[in-house]
Amino acid sequence: MDSISSFAELAAHLKNINCRKRLAVANAVDTHTLDAVLQAVEMGIIEAFLIGDVASIESPHLFEHNLSPFIHIIDIPEVQLATLEAVRMVKSGEADILMKGLVNTDVLLRAILDKEKGLLPAGNILTYNAAMQIPAYHKLVFFADPVVIPSPNITQRIAMIKYAIATAYKFGISKPKVALIHATEIANPKIHYMQDYLDIMQMWRNGEFGDVIMDGPLDIFLALDKERGRIKNAPTPVLGDADILIFPNFECANCFYKGLSLFAGAQMGGLLQGTEKPVVLTSRSESIDSKFYSIAMACVLS
Repeated sequence: MDSISSFAELAAHLKNINCRKRLAVANAVDTHTLDAVLQAVEMGIIEAFLIGDVASIESPHLFEHNLSPFIHIIDIPEVQLATLEAVRMVKSGEADILMKGLVNTDVLLRAILDKEKGLLPAGNILTYNAAMQIPAYHKLVFFADPVVIPSPNITQRIAMIKYAIATAYKFGISKPKVALIHATEIANPKIHYMQDYLDIMQMWRNGEFGDVIMDGPLDIFLALDKERGRIKNAPTPVLGDADILIFPNFECANCFYKGLSLFAGAQMGGLLQGTEKPVVLTSRSESIDSKFYSIAMACVLS
């Protein structure tokens, strides 16, 4: 398939393939989550199982759609029990995607990480991979990790990169370009994560990441802006065309996406990675669009 370079193209692709994925929402009572879910149902990309306290549902629009055969309401008022039921449905194969509703992240993660009933296979690394559409950039860019791992070790960085590459392939990107982000393109040995970058680059040269282009350390200018990159006169095969950004820590990644969202009108969708099935985990403050794009992203990966 052609590569998907925008969220509009992602939605069109999902609509064209006409294959609804089953989404289980843990404590599905808040307006933004429900409105994003309803949008996805109406577009024909999901069948929704809304689990939670029906009496607490905030969306005034939900019951207008209650006759839809693709919306199912499961009345479980207690938040933890609703969360456990959503995880169970995904674990058992009754649903393809798990989504966080109005539930504390620690409650959801505890259910996901349960060794017997959870969704994280032994040995897998739980991390977060996001896609961002930046108005001034020519395509979607994937990045990790803005949410889960505060200061990744090399094993975690390698997993983050492999998950992001696998996601890029699913979006039709045949040879993703990966940038290991730093404040500059100069490898400073005093920076604690720099040896990780150098080791990862050697792994790439040895072919351990498959058919990808990788470079690092690189700054954001070199990774995303050809003109400014050329001014710096720092040759890189990624120059201004990165598909994937790997950040040093989640503070950098978090500030990157929040700054672009707030001041540049960027849009984002993101998922937990490493789990058996995609997990849509967004905060309540995220926009309806962001939640919808996260659902759409999960549909591609499920």
